[in-house]
Amino acid sequence: MPDKLYQVIYKLVIALNCKVLRNKEEIMKIENLSSKIVYSDKTFTKRVVFNEDKVLNFILNMMPGQALPPHTHESSDLVLHILSGNGEVTVDGINQTVSEGDVLYLKGEEVFSMKNTGDKNMSAFVIITPNPSAIYSKEV
Repeated sequence: MPDKLYQVIYKLVIALNCKVLRNKEEIMKIENLSSKIVYSDKTFTKRVVFNEDKVLNFILNMMPGQALPPHTHESSDLVLHILSGNGEVTVDGINQTVSEGDVLYLKGEEVFSMKNTGDKNMSAFVIITPNPSAIYSKEV
């Protein structure tokens, strides 16, 4: 029975364009980020990678001049890795320049905003834990 269930789950995950590996009764999810790096002339984009009980993970994409407005993450911590481009992050009123390769850690209660101040597209890999309310997992 477990093998049959695994086959059904495997087919479902493949249909959803994810890969799975079976390891000691656990299933590991693998997602390719290249499909999540999508830009829009109108606004920044947000593409969810994983939306689980304990963690929310997504990619933020901004064209030059686009910005993420000030907000908090409830009581959830945030790790942000700049994948490409550069810009400015503001945390509780303090501005910091960020560029490709930078990794930031923020507490959920801190007021956070980000803007692409460069002349190239900017993408950031974001991890929020624990997963806050459902509004944070909506794609833009």
